[in-house]
Amino acid sequence: MPRTLTRRRTAASTEAYTPADEPEDSNLPDDDEDDQPRRGSRRGSRRDSLHTEEAPASRRSRRSQEDDDEDDEPAPKVGGKGWGSYEKTKSATSSFPENFKVTGEAVVVKILDEEPFLVFLQHWIERKGKRSWTCLESRCPLCDDAGDKPSQQVCFNVVDFTDPDDPQIKIWQFGPMVADILKNYSKDKKTAPINRDDLYFSVSKQTKNNKTTYYITPVKERDLADDWDIEPLSEEDLEEFDDKAYDEDVLQVNTRNELKTIAREILND
Repeated sequence: MPRTLTRRRTAASTEAYTPADEPEDSNLPDDDEDDQPRRGSRRGSRRDSLHTEEAPASRRSRRSQEDDDEDDEPAPKVGGKGWGSYEKTKSATSSFPENFKVTGEAVVVKILDEEPFLVFLQHWIERKGKRSWTCLESRCPLCDDAGDKPSQQVCFNVVDFTDPDDPQIKIWQFGPMVADILKNYSKDKKTAPINRDDLYFSVSKQTKNNKTTYYITPVKERDLADDWDIEPLSEEDLEEFDDKAYDEDVLQVNTRNELKTIAREILND
């Protein structure tokens, strides 16, 4: 029986998460969907903690000599050219979670959560600048004053294999259409739980006549190499990505006064 990792939920960033300010589909916010360490396992970390005695002085001396030798080596090659280098360094330097974007081209993802790590209501306001706002649910000015109806948003941590050689952890945010598909998979004994180690998914979408259809298909680990030219994640890889996983603390919530300002802006248009 496939093993399911018991994952420790940790925030990967102290910055607040702001949902993307560009909808993936032009017909939002109607019924179609909206459309980011240390290497090694926690088992290795625990081993280190159990053996805390100091290394012999001679070993420390050898380590010091090795460090000195490394300092004398030529500087490593850094930097690069092209948009690929731009995207790689952009991801490495950003302190904000990155959203996984579904496109017309099928991409493999590894879902890290057994169920959504975050579910919230979101207002989408067509305006210059920031357009997505988290609903306060109770006494929300965008609901009560502006009369805007929020949409349900669901978030999962996923590993994105758009670049099979450089998989990245991202937040996959979507609405009820995709949520219902994943919920059905989570209840099917052939694909439950959806974050089990040997299960991946291919994801794509097609938009026609302002209607978007999502295609989410299970991919078995054994088929990754032949069908997708992707190397499956090892147990150590999974634990490393799990250590980077986001939790509900990443959600940005504006104050009621800030939302009142947006509501007045809507009413004055």
